Amino acid sequence: MASASLGRRGFSIVEALDREWYELVRDHPTAAAAWADRCRELTCCRSLDDVLSVARASSDPVLAVLLTEVSVGDQLAGRVVLQALVGRMVRMAQRDPRASIDDYLAHLWCVIATYPLQRRPVRIAANLSMDTLKAVSHERRWLARSGITLLPSSESLDGLLEATGLDGTPFDSLPPVDMEVRQVLDAGSWLQLINDSDAALLHSIYADGMSGAQAARQLHTSAGMVRVRCSKVVRHLAAHAVDLAESAA
Repeated sequence: MASASLGRRGFSIVEALDREWYELVRDHPTAAAAWADRCRELTCCRSLDDVLSVARASSDPVLAVLLTEVSVGDQLAGRVVLQALVGRMVRMAQRDPRASIDDYLAHLWCVIATYPLQRRPVRIAANLSMDTLKAVSHERRWLARSGITLLPSSESLDGLLEATGLDGTPFDSLPPVDMEVRQVLDAGSWLQLINDSDAALLHSIYADGMSGAQAARQLHTSAGMVRVRCSKVVRHLAAHAVDLAESAA
């Protein structure tokens, strides 16, 4: 995958999604057959890897079926769509000096979940990519108007947030944390830097000690996407470390 020139953190995100993909292929051997009943292009597919290959070669009919499944709650179908577009997101992020692969992947996941398939049934991959780019650009304009400046890297949170454990440490190996995490998240909510949903997610991971896999099950999504979403929200908090320190003091 074309991720070698990304920063270490972005590279890790893509690697994590690729590792998760191999696990999904192993753990869901019958998913392809279930979708094949709804799409003749998938008739010969025997694995998620086969579905991924066909989705890249014959994208519209396959992506349409997968997005239909997403609309009724099939998170695995959404994960296949995301995997099919990871390469595009990497290339877009490489051309964007002001946003990271974390941003593109997090926004793509939201775009996949809300894609208006009935109104836009063709050029689906291109539409998903453009909608993601628009979402990233819209967020950047909003941040500029609000005076928020994102750090150029989501590698870690220096100072205050680093001490709380919000530094990208793998979820499953986080040490016990104290009230500092709760204070930071409360301050982030009070300052309106994060919404209730994001605060609850970070709290479950960094304060309650829930693993990424546990959080994914609770949210009906994948551990890789929990990691992407956490990384994106943490970058927002990092940009206001000083304000958070003052509010949480």
